[in-house]
Amino acid sequence: MIEMAQFNIPTPPAMVFPRTPQTVAEVVLWMVVVVFVAFALHQWRRTGAPLGLVLLAGGGIALFNEPLDDVLGLVHHPRPGQDVVFETMGPIPHWGLPTYIIFFGGIAYVLLLELRRLTFTPRAFWTGITLTFVADLLIELPLLHFRLYTYFGYGEVPMSIGGFPLYWLFINTTGPVLCAAILFAAPAYFTGWRAGLVLFLPLVTDAGCSAAVGLPVYNALHTPGAPAWVTWAGAFASCAIGLAILDGSARWIYAHTLKMRKADEFALELQEQE
Repeated sequence: MIEMAQFNIPTPPAMVFPRTPQTVAEVVLWMVVVVFVAFALHQWRRTGAPLGLVLLAGGGIALFNEPLDDVLGLVHHPRPGQDVVFETMGPIPHWGLPTYIIFFGGIAYVLLLELRRLTFTPRAFWTGITLTFVADLLIELPLLHFRLYTYFGYGEVPMSIGGFPLYWLFINTTGPVLCAAILFAAPAYFTGWRAGLVLFLPLVTDAGCSAAVGLPVYNALHTPGAPAWVTWAGAFASCAIGLAILDGSARWIYAHTLKMRKADEFALELQEQE
């Protein structure tokens, strides 16, 4: 006889997928994907590199992280009435696919292009992070308002505004930022036979960052009967880890930017001497 392990997962609320908001969300999100694809095609024609399209595809592949995030982070997608794109640990809604393409593929690509301009400063970095937070909220808050999904727990979910726990800003944002930082600061790695690994970079950076950042709050949320101070402490700890990852990424990017600027200045001096 095989004994099943016991996991602490609270019961999610009873919900039904709202048909009209679901359809509207799918249409709007796919329209945004079309804009990103058009931009990536334009960049391909301009530079000869299809990197934008590869990252968009990689963002779609990163959707396979969603079931794990849902279980650990206690995110409930109601099954009745849902357009399911795939189901493993739980049903994943169709609108999740364009969301991942946009956030983990498109935003990572836009960040990378901005970094390659070599105008990076720490102040500009945190401005960009703020804009990424805003993009995340613009996607999540309307979907939460129309109850396409919900965050839940044994009791009150900490740091929630409009149904959105703010620690998820760090869980979500660190992935695409780290993806862009790796491609900017270590581009030589993705050459030759390793070029194809770029397709899976959004998947890996999202999974790694969501696990690292979410670890404290995931454990707190899954503790039956945990007092509010425990879940709030877990939430603050997750935010602190997220800030540390972002700060480390910023320092790495800035150091590489200075190195690239010096290389460009040296090359310019050589040209002037010829």
